[in-house]
Amino acid sequence: MIVVRANWVVALLVLGSLLSLSACESSTEIVMPSQTVATNQSVTVSDWVMIESNTWTTNRKVPDMNVAGFIDSAVTNSVVEDGLVVAFFRASPEDEVYPLPVMVNNHRITFTYYAMNDKGIVSFQQDAGQPVCGEFRWVVVPKGAARNVDWADYSAVKRELGLNE
Repeated sequence: MIVVRANWVVALLVLGSLLSLSACESSTEIVMPSQTVATNQSVTVSDWVMIESNTWTTNRKVPDMNVAGFIDSAVTNSVVEDGLVVAFFRASPEDEVYPLPVMVNNHRITFTYYAMNDKGIVSFQQDAGQPVCGEFRWVVVPKGAARNVDWADYSAVKRELGLNE
């Protein structure tokens, strides 16, 4: 049983390393959010970031996956170890907001987050093929700020943080 768990841990670490390294391979693949739009007791919220079809990059290490990477200094080693990052997707400002992971037009959209070399990285992934374009937003919740909020429910997150859109 321990060997099976250890193998899974190693597999997840290897996959995470591959995704993170290819998520931000060059400056043309790195998109930085223009600003943090809300802070509430150390909780930070990115602005909505549009990811167009030309922003998605085929992952060279995992060719059946497209990735888009973002640098966010709020994602620290402490957040990765003890905190929480949640992400949301909407096709346009008028559309419904979905927590990730989500299926859109038969494409699975997921995300991961890392802190590498003192840089926080938020990486979105989706199945290869015609990329799903839309707006993405993420919320960084350090351990001390994690209240009894359903962080996967965007309406609850908006209420908790006082977000106006």
